[in-house]
Amino acid sequence: MLQFNSASVRIADGARAVDECLEIMYGNQTPPNGGLWIVNAVIGHKLEKIASAIRARIPSASVLGSSCGGIVGREGAGESMTHMAVMTVDGPPDEVAWSAVDDFHADNAYQKGLTLAENLKGKLPGAKILYLLTPGLDSRNDELLKAVHEVFGKDVVIFGGASSDNYKGVVTSQYIGDKACADGAWAVGFADASLKGAARATHGFNAYGDPMTVTKADRNFILELDGQPAWTTYSQNLGEISADDVKKVLVAGGLAIALDPALTQEYGNDYILRMGLPQEGAIRLSVSVKEGDQFYFTTRDEELIFSEQKKALDALRKSMISEGGPRPVAVFQTDCLLRGRTLFDKVMKDEIIGMMQNAFSSDGGIPPWLGMYGFGEFCPVGGKNLFHTYTTSLLVLYR
Repeated sequence: MLQFNSASVRIADGARAVDECLEIMYGNQTPPNGGLWIVNAVIGHKLEKIASAIRARIPSASVLGSSCGGIVGREGAGESMTHMAVMTVDGPPDEVAWSAVDDFHADNAYQKGLTLAENLKGKLPGAKILYLLTPGLDSRNDELLKAVHEVFGKDVVIFGGASSDNYKGVVTSQYIGDKACADGAWAVGFADASLKGAARATHGFNAYGDPMTVTKADRNFILELDGQPAWTTYSQNLGEISADDVKKVLVAGGLAIALDPALTQEYGNDYILRMGLPQEGAIRLSVSVKEGDQFYFTTRDEELIFSEQKKALDALRKSMISEGGPRPVAVFQTDCLLRGRTLFDKVMKDEIIGMMQNAFSSDGGIPPWLGMYGFGEFCPVGGKNLFHTYTTSLLVLYR
């Protein structure tokens, strides 16, 4: 039976941060000799230094890590350059395993995805829940999902997200077992028969105006919108935003594309959002795009963000209660990095996090919790695994 522990700290020195996490998780008890450490660290930390410190204390530990724009733990959310959060997973090798690849890019996402999934399938053929992590800036995540489905089938629950930096859109970092890189992807499989997973994603943005039609596309690049260079059309409609100001581009709002109508009731919105970044006059997405696709501009709706988050939490609790009672043992959270301090002040952000954590607390105790602010989120909707942006996505593992 898998056991989960988590901790989050704000300490600049990686070794001291690891020591503090061990103290929070295990106190005076001896930590398990081995297990898996999943690390989310804001870009001020070096993942290789954190991993080295973990192994100095627990030589047999496996380490998977990601850079991010902020973290969430049982202790709350943090977005300073020195925030770090960890989740440890301990249990037998027939209940948890991981695999990883490097040199992962948009153009090879399908082939790398097959390698990633096949390696994991060989280690853990009974995996029913997968946690995926990809680079945040150069990926076609629909192609990755396609590859994983070919190996594990479409009934597998896929959750996770994409690495990020501190709003610059320059480089992200991953740690995959024994090295740090900027183009790594990893997957963790869970096969504990006593565990089930309930997942929900919500964004709370409204689409507006007339749609813009993609008139020329290449892989994950929108080259033309309505017959004009894509970035020209985009920036003119939003007030001549500079392509160099990545943060302002992201804050301007995601591009909305119609969601499968069969999924809209559960999702709470008719549209799924796409984060677009400028590149040489084009708009680069993290999924494939084709000619004829229609995109809308969006605006955030604060009331909708809160109301849809409450509906999502109610639905998650209901799904657990229907199976005998909510006993959450771990929560994984992936948020768009813009849902941190960029869109919400501290009071509002703390209110949202508090609302989520209270939903799964018992006797005042919050379950082990690992969250990150990244460049995208994996989360199923209506039983269909999807890649999202601008959402809060939650996976609750429960018994």
